[in-house]
Amino acid sequence: MTSPFRQSFKHKYWRSVFGAPILSLCLAALSLIALPSKSLAQASSFSLPDIPVLTIERERLFTETQFGQNLSAAIAARGRRLSAENRQIEQELADEESELTKLRKTLDPEEFRVLADEFDIKVTKARSEQDTKARGLSQLTDQVERSFLFTIAPAIEVLMREKGASVILDRRAVFVSADASDITQEAIGRIDSALGKGMPLDELLAPTPARQENATQDQ
Repeated sequence: MTSPFRQSFKHKYWRSVFGAPILSLCLAALSLIALPSKSLAQASSFSLPDIPVLTIERERLFTETQFGQNLSAAIAARGRRLSAENRQIEQELADEESELTKLRKTLDPEEFRVLADEFDIKVTKARSEQDTKARGLSQLTDQVERSFLFTIAPAIEVLMREKGASVILDRRAVFVSADASDITQEAIGRIDSALGKGMPLDELLAPTPARQENATQDQ
């Protein structure tokens, strides 16, 4: 039978020998548990530098600036000339077809067949030439828009630096953004002030070393 004195001594000895290490281990464990929370708190307070990212509606630069509107008018004029040319060719071919139909009654079938084949070849050639011109006009539109953006780039870059921005994104490619990031209207005013009506279409498309290098990079 263990005496009360020995029980008391054993209890005190246990607390003195094992109590302190257990307490230390518990405190260490708690500190380890708390460490990630502290790290998370530090991480949550971390933020990237406040560098503005701006957005712009590229189409509006072409359709609403004086420079872009003049270029659009020049392209539209070429389109109207092509349409008028198409109508003239169609009328000429229709008249020729009508004359050929009248000759059919007086010509030998073999002679008429030769004339009809020549007419078909002429129609096919005319259609191919006009289709090529239409595709060329579409390609011209794309080329003009690229040259336009290249020409207005310095004015946009000045605006970007003034805003302290690191990049300007096409608004179409942005999933969501604040309206305050949109500088389209301000850019239109800046382009009008810097370039006004710009330059004629032929002058814009005239090859220069800078434009040639830019065109090569686009390919």
